Amino acid sequence: MADALTAEGINLAFGGHRVLTDVSLDFRAGQITGLIGPNGAGKTSLFNCLTGLYQPQQGSIALCGRRIEALPPARRAREGLARSFQHVALCPDLTVAENVMFGRARLGKAGWFDAFLPLPRGRAEAAEARAAAEKVLARLGLSAFSEALPASLPPGTQRMVEIARAIVAEPRVLLLDEPAAGLNAAETRHLTEALRALAAPDLIMVVVEHDMDLIMQVCDRIHVLNFGRRIASGTPAEIRADPEVVRVYLGDPDD
Repeated sequence: MADALTAEGINLAFGGHRVLTDVSLDFRAGQITGLIGPNGAGKTSLFNCLTGLYQPQQGSIALCGRRIEALPPARRAREGLARSFQHVALCPDLTVAENVMFGRARLGKAGWFDAFLPLPRGRAEAAEARAAAEKVLARLGLSAFSEALPASLPPGTQRMVEIARAIVAEPRVLLLDEPAAGLNAAETRHLTEALRALAAPDLIMVVVEHDMDLIMQVCDRIHVLNFGRRIASGTPAEIRADPEVVRVYLGDPDD
């Protein structure tokens, strides 16, 4: 499928334990797609297959029609896949701006020699990365924290910095793994607004999240996994009304 990230017939097992079984999903450009399910449903395992951290035993993965399942994680990142993780992983010794600049590493052409000598190409790339980082920070309302160290920031702001680092290189795919984990209500509202603002016609955005209010507010489509199988796909309204999803995950609203 053009302008989409697709997974077809993904099967993943560890030591005889089946984690994903014949999972086929598509994530389309211009939409925010949610990936939900109970704990242990296989959501993060699927993310790891998409980004190359796991190699499924069967199945194919394609980005905009090009097969990528044989590519290592670094090559997939260069192809435009960016992700955040469940636990914030910012470098504590770098400022917010420097952490975000690191997200443009895949675009750099200067070699290691440039890092030790003030050569023109290295200086130009550093200036370009700094400008791009400042632009993204401004877009997410984080300019005031540009020179702060991550440890001085509340969890919600650290999350936003990690997202800024993921998007600074203008990826084709943005994979967010539980971005609202550990956030309070106000921080979650800010995150919800930021995700809406990030949506773009040429961006494939995928969100794994347990916060159903956030998922229902920001997502155009939702896929539901349970015990490593896809049990439903549809709009938020369709997912909310699906009897199987209600039974295994959302719960009976009358209980």
